[in-house]
Amino acid sequence: MPSVLITGSNRGIGLEFTKQLLSKNWDCIATCRDENKNDDLRELSKIFPDKIIIEQMDVLDHKSIDNLAVKLKNRKIDILINNAGITGSNSTLWDYEINEWNKVVEINLMGTFYCCKCIVPNMIKNNYGRIVNVASVAGKDGNANASAYSVGKAGAIGLTK
Repeated sequence: MPSVLITGSNRGIGLEFTKQLLSKNWDCIATCRDENKNDDLRELSKIFPDKIIIEQMDVLDHKSIDNLAVKLKNRKIDILINNAGITGSNSTLWDYEINEWNKVVEINLMGTFYCCKCIVPNMIKNNYGRIVNVASVAGKDGNANASAYSVGKAGAIGLTK
């Protein structure tokens, strides 16, 4: 069965990806930033003990991703699902808080880049790999009061293309 690494897999779309892939007998490397928010993943590991590995990883921290890539260097990763992301606040551009803007763009765009940069060499070494970058129609069409989110997802779409 294929092996898949999923970022942001402790809730929302990432958790659903993990559940669906486990139910199809895939091997999942489920990652999330906050190990204290892994209750759903721990429950899945009871149901699929030999199919899931839970790893703490922060897509904002290139070294965290690189450390995980080194840890997994002898494991074949067939698919990388760059799912981790945040929406940020709804605000006009001129009122958007700069630190929040940076965090939203960093997670949604740079986190995707960092994960590709660190995991793709594993795929090249194994002569196989597929990448799924989760984006949003907001990245294509924009969203009036979600400028940071729209920019981050537009960047992820551009990176994918």
